[in-house]
Amino acid sequence: MKIQFGDKGEVSWDVLLKVLEEEQLYQQQQQQQEHRKDDCRSHLRSLLRKCCGGSWLTLVLLVIVVILSQAWLVFYLLSCWSSFYTPAGHVVFADSQGNLRHIHFSWSNCGSASDPVQLMKLNVSPDPVMLEGNITLDLNSFIAQSFDAPISVDVKVERHIGWFWVEIPCLDGLGSCHYKDVCELVPFPPDEPCPDPFPRFKLPCRCPVSKGHYIVNNGVFSIPEIVDLLPAWLVSGDYYAHGIAHKDGKRLGCYKVYASVSY
Repeated sequence: MKIQFGDKGEVSWDVLLKVLEEEQLYQQQQQQQEHRKDDCRSHLRSLLRKCCGGSWLTLVLLVIVVILSQAWLVFYLLSCWSSFYTPAGHVVFADSQGNLRHIHFSWSNCGSASDPVQLMKLNVSPDPVMLEGNITLDLNSFIAQSFDAPISVDVKVERHIGWFWVEIPCLDGLGSCHYKDVCELVPFPPDEPCPDPFPRFKLPCRCPVSKGHYIVNNGVFSIPEIVDLLPAWLVSGDYYAHGIAHKDGKRLGCYKVYASVSY
């Protein structure tokens, strides 16, 4: 069966039905979308009446509070994550002037008991380390064999900034550096005696390093002149240092140190 549409010619009944069905389906979809919009509006109005007394301003303030709460939670988790990487024994206290001070000097052995260089005790005070004043040192170490140049050392230095530990690059021979031979860094001429306080505590000041038991009890060191030699990045703050020494491919020792620096 065909239907005549004026000058446009004949159209089959099947085609006409298909067009009508498509148009009806389109209208149904439009009606469904309108119903969904009406449902959303109804739910929103109901939610607004229940939680905010019908006030849009109250709803906006509630959303702001939720966003701020989520932001606080993120910062809190970041702070917890940072403290997880802070050494045990980290204590913050207020001094007599009300300034916050950090006490968390600590060290650990990252090598093994078979390493030739063994550190049994290392205490430094005051804490934070005051570079412009005196430093009191307690040291107990044992060197199983004598060593001469070259002694290579790899050092990694990080500074605590905000919630993160940021690695300090090697700048002018300081920071996270690889030293082919630390014996070359010794500033004392080989034909001159070691300056104080090395002879006072019977400590070596240059290579070769003799084997032996080195002990310092309440050793007081005055190093105010070191401030003029410090790089610009070494400001007051919390630092982490990891050092490992080798001789002819054999590890001599590996140690980690956390310290607060102030001047």
